[in-house]
Amino acid sequence: MKEHATTIGELNSSRILSIDIFRGLTIFAMIFVNDLASIKKIPMWMQHMPADSDGMTFVDIVFPAFLFIVGMAIPFAINRRLEKDKSLLKLFKHIFIRTGGLLALGFYMVNIGGLNAEAAGISRSLWMLLLFIFAILVWNSYPDGNSKQRNLFISLRFLGIVGLIFLAVIYRGGSLENLTWMKTSWWGILGLIGWAYLASVVVYIIFKNNLSGIAGVLAIFILSFIGEKTGALGFLDFINQYLKLGSMLGAHASITTAGLLTTLLFFDKNITSIRTQFTRILVFAAILFIAGYLLRPLYGISKIYATPAWCLYSSVICIFIFIILYWLVDLKKFSSWAGFLKPAGSNPLLAYILPSIFYALLGIFGITFLSNYFGEGLIGIFRSIIFSLIMLAVTALLSRIHIKLHL
Repeated sequence: MKEHATTIGELNSSRILSIDIFRGLTIFAMIFVNDLASIKKIPMWMQHMPADSDGMTFVDIVFPAFLFIVGMAIPFAINRRLEKDKSLLKLFKHIFIRTGGLLALGFYMVNIGGLNAEAAGISRSLWMLLLFIFAILVWNSYPDGNSKQRNLFISLRFLGIVGLIFLAVIYRGGSLENLTWMKTSWWGILGLIGWAYLASVVVYIIFKNNLSGIAGVLAIFILSFIGEKTGALGFLDFINQYLKLGSMLGAHASITTAGLLTTLLFFDKNITSIRTQFTRILVFAAILFIAGYLLRPLYGISKIYATPAWCLYSSVICIFIFIILYWLVDLKKFSSWAGFLKPAGSNPLLAYILPSIFYALLGIFGITFLSNYFGEGLIGIFRSIIFSLIMLAVTALLSRIHIKLHL
């Protein structure tokens, strides 16, 4: 009989529907705000706050909401894997493959805008379309099948890998007088998620259900931003030139770690009282809010700079969103309204890249009517809402035919 590993953290193991809905809602919001960024003449609260402004809009909360959900899901995902196979070697192999996939996709995506089409011999739109087609071939979760089907799936994945290598080989950026290759830049949204995930999952494996230890690491992540700004981390410049340990890794990892702590505080199987569950995370939210309030005078609230106050306030807002969803969905059993979010919640990576595929197709065929006739004001806002809903519908359709990306 196969031996099973014990769980790392003592959590309730039942499915938490509110977490899935929160993830789907966040992906829907990400699609919406990304499309909304191309709309002119919209209210300030529907745009990112300027980098040097001390404040945040709802748009500035969308990315941290996904980071927070990534953190919340870590304990459940790690425990499920260890229950199936207690090998830590296999667990870390999965973690590094997943992180590597996110970093690779983020690395490619952040270089799309810098492609010199003339030097590369391929248009930016076509390069982008091929990137996502190859990515789907590589990271699709192919269904089980007979040996012939499995060989086909292996061939498709291999084709995707070769395709990604080909795109990297032909890539040329910069001017014709000073051509460059792909650069790490800021790693892109997916890359930032990858680094934050890696940091928080390692913290969870090391500290298990030691809440004080994890809270201490969260504080270190926040303080690393201050260390970077004051020059205290100058001795690590050989790393900071590729991955800023404070304003990039530490800041975003603090949000995923806050999500991780929320799960450990709220779903502790030794806590049977709903009142106690809510009290614990409300106290946690209050601590984060006070910390954000005290740190705000140092660097203000800025999503662009990923300041400590932005990280902490975003985490507080995410906690309250989760509380509302948990009360509505898991306690009151009112979830029918969220059916349209299910595809994005279960297939988030595909839902996230589908708009880019759509934009690439528009560019290839030179279609501009959306921006010409639906690119301003209220009609543009409605366009972004409808576009986001269509992307969720397409995600649902593709999921039914077994196109589901898994990292």
